[in-house]
Amino acid sequence: MIIVSVAFVICWFPATFYFVIFDASSHTSGLYVGYHFAVFLSYLYVCMNPFIYAFKHEAVKETLSRLMVCRKRVEATSVGDAPRNNYNTRNIAVRPTTAVA
Repeated sequence: MIIVSVAFVICWFPATFYFVIFDASSHTSGLYVGYHFAVFLSYLYVCMNPFIYAFKHEAVKETLSRLMVCRKRVEATSVGDAPRNNYNTRNIAVRPTTAVA
C-alpha cells in the first residue's frame, strides 16, 4: 500500500500545486507551460494504478487470472484424471446398439 501512496503523491502533487498557484496568481500567461506536464502525471497515475495492484497484491492476481478469457481452461474428466479442454465441444459417449429382430 505504500507504493500506491507514494505513486499518488508523486503524480498528483504537481497538478495540485499547479492549480493552487494558477488560482492564486494574477499573471497566468507563464503558467500554461506546466499544465500539460501536471495533467500528464495525473493521467499516468490513473493508468499505472491497476498494474501496481496487479503486481503487488496476491488477491488481485488471483482475481485477474480467473477473469482472463484468453487462456485455456483444463478440467478433469469424470472417468479418469486425464485433463480435457473446455472449449465449445462436447464429449459424446458412443453406446453399442443391439439389433432388434
